[in-house]
Amino acid sequence: MSKVTVYIPNHNYGKYIGDSIKSVIGQKFDDWELIVIDDGSTDNTGDVLASFVTHPKIKIIYQQRKGLTVSNNIALRLSQGKYIMRLDADDYLDENALLVLSNILDTHPEVGLVYPDYYRVDEEGEIIDIERRKKIGEEVTLLDLPAHGACTMIRKSCLMELGGYDETLSCQDGYDLWIRFINRYKPYNVNVPLFYYRQHSRSLTQDKRKILLARHRTKRNFVQAKYGENLPKVLAIIPIRKQSNVYTDFALREIGGKPLLYYTVSEALKTNLLDKIVVTSDDDEILRYVEDFPKILGIRRPVDLSLPNSRIEPTVDYVLTFLKKAQDYRPDAVMLLYAHTPLRKYIHIEKAIDTMLIFGVDSIVSVCEDINFYYKHTRNGLVPLIKKRLLRLERDALYKENGAIYLSKASVIKKDNFLGAKIGHITMLPEESIKIDSEFNYWLAEKIIKEWENSK
Repeated sequence: MSKVTVYIPNHNYGKYIGDSIKSVIGQKFDDWELIVIDDGSTDNTGDVLASFVTHPKIKIIYQQRKGLTVSNNIALRLSQGKYIMRLDADDYLDENALLVLSNILDTHPEVGLVYPDYYRVDEEGEIIDIERRKKIGEEVTLLDLPAHGACTMIRKSCLMELGGYDETLSCQDGYDLWIRFINRYKPYNVNVPLFYYRQHSRSLTQDKRKILLARHRTKRNFVQAKYGENLPKVLAIIPIRKQSNVYTDFALREIGGKPLLYYTVSEALKTNLLDKIVVTSDDDEILRYVEDFPKILGIRRPVDLSLPNSRIEPTVDYVLTFLKKAQDYRPDAVMLLYAHTPLRKYIHIEKAIDTMLIFGVDSIVSVCEDINFYYKHTRNGLVPLIKKRLLRLERDALYKENGAIYLSKASVIKKDNFLGAKIGHITMLPEESIKIDSEFNYWLAEKIIKEWENSK
């Protein structure tokens, strides 16, 4: 029996898998076994693997196409190691990877999972940049950014206790395992880059939409299993001002053949995670419009709370007080859904609620990751906000608030601040994050509604 099992699931990565296998053979640590699972490849993978069939530490499995999560569980059942790690067929290890990671698990018995920093490389193996992760317990305590799905070393006993991988998920980037894991065991990370993550046209990370949809299903499954019907009462408030900063009749102006407000209301009605939905406005026409929607309560918003520069917190307090007096209703959490983000979907609403429950945060905001390079103006001209231009570090990542969703526990909402102290987030795609605050963004949102969404 070897201490560490490394397994490589492969489907048509004959171009890269030789380098992946050689990176395991070349480890400074030698107490390992390697399981290669060829998942129905139709390229030259068989020819590449033929040169490794006689290696005493390598076991090669050929199977009909089953997918990644099934292959993960097959490797788990076949593994003999105390620790187990997936290595993707297009990636490769630093020669010290197994030595460093296994030593962490050897010397930290309370830790069940350990992951490193890593290099991003192009198709030819040239380094693009480095992903440095924040140190758990020192730089970060909120564990809402998961370990990489591959090259994370796990105690096999922990993985078995969790029931392995969820085979209902077709897209597996490690998120499902991560949220199940951190609820029972302690993770750890080392700030040393120990593997090379190849970026190319077939990389899973290229399809952000697919990953985010899979994470939504993962969160829903986890919350349903843990909480069942014992969910918090979430009040959604859709605030509309008659005096819009953008243009007259803002919320009822048609976009894509429907009033702008329709998109927010209709998506809110698609989920059963919202206990009550309120549209509050000082505009009679708005209140008449929402009467046609079932389960939508219209509440008149006082004019003094509807001025262009008025804060939202007094309106939230007004609605909560109204509902308490009129219906003896007290929500556990409040969600703000502004009508100016029509491309928000019901899955984003559900992800926000699920994320709050999973990570125990006070508040959730929706964001769009911003990878642009920013400067600030000083007396000597422009100075970059991020010093190392060539390396995109996680600790310097920027998240731009997109205004689509704000969610807070009712207990943390104050008269001058809707958000609590511990803030989590959900990520939305750029095309989902369009905020209508100009004629250009109105045009862009309508273009997406009419053409982009129908093409997906």
